[in-house]
Amino acid sequence: RSSDLTTRITLTMSAVTTAPVVSARVSVAGTRGAGARVATTRAPSKRTHHVLAATFAGSAESRLALRSSRATTLGRDARRARGGVFNVLADTTTTDAKPAAEAKPEPELLSDRGVDYKPFRDLLAAGEWEKADDEHRRLMCVLGGEDAEDRGWVYFTEARDFPVADLKTIDALWVHFSEGRHGFSVQRKLWVGAKRQWPKFFKQIDWVQGENDNYRKWPEEFDWRKEAARGHMPLTNALRGTTLLESLLEHPAFAPPKKPQEELASQLEEAGDKLQSAMANLPGLKGLKKPSWMK
Repeated sequence: RSSDLTTRITLTMSAVTTAPVVSARVSVAGTRGAGARVATTRAPSKRTHHVLAATFAGSAESRLALRSSRATTLGRDARRARGGVFNVLADTTTTDAKPAAEAKPEPELLSDRGVDYKPFRDLLAAGEWEKADDEHRRLMCVLGGEDAEDRGWVYFTEARDFPVADLKTIDALWVHFSEGRHGFSVQRKLWVGAKRQWPKFFKQIDWVQGENDNYRKWPEEFDWRKEAARGHMPLTNALRGTTLLESLLEHPAFAPPKKPQEELASQLEEAGDKLQSAMANLPGLKGLKKPSWMK
């Protein structure tokens, strides 16, 4: 072939539904034979077909792999985004639901003796703590009976006979409206925690003051606020001793059931107290005449 021949080969790959078609066209032009042009069309060899097919197949696989990778990344990002939204919604729902879950209904006003606890409840609900304590003291006398109402205070023997349902109602009202800060049950926990040592207990509930732990003067020196020391209310007069307060804190409404030996000891103690009270009401020997046989 002549060196001055110009050869141009154009390869075209066209995608069809059946199989790729490769066409080659060779145009030869030379100086010899003016205007002479030879054009031939020839199918590529099998080797060329396989090489081209493998090249395009590999390129297609690469593109599919790249698309799959991008789709996986986008899917993962979308799942993360959805998860973040769901977490935010879950946190918001939980936060909004907490106040409703913490809201507790008011205690039932139960009484085995037909006592009306509505005025007492209303005073606590209004935050009138001093007036509520006065009403509480009156209710103690009502539960103690007519003699207690007449004298204006109760004996510890009368406190032992208070109905469980009534004491639990009174205590539940204190605990509910003080948000767990005041009430007989709260005082009992603190007293037991202080190993039943009264000076330590009184100091903890802020009933004493000064270096000598003197009792506060009632009512002006007591703290009539919900934020007072835990167990500060209700007040029970302990100036004449702690027996009354102990009877209330050890009442079956708040204390666990006693063991048989403790129950027997309690019954014996109660019998002794009643005997002592009965003997105190007996007339003395003064004024009595000796019988005739003693003369």
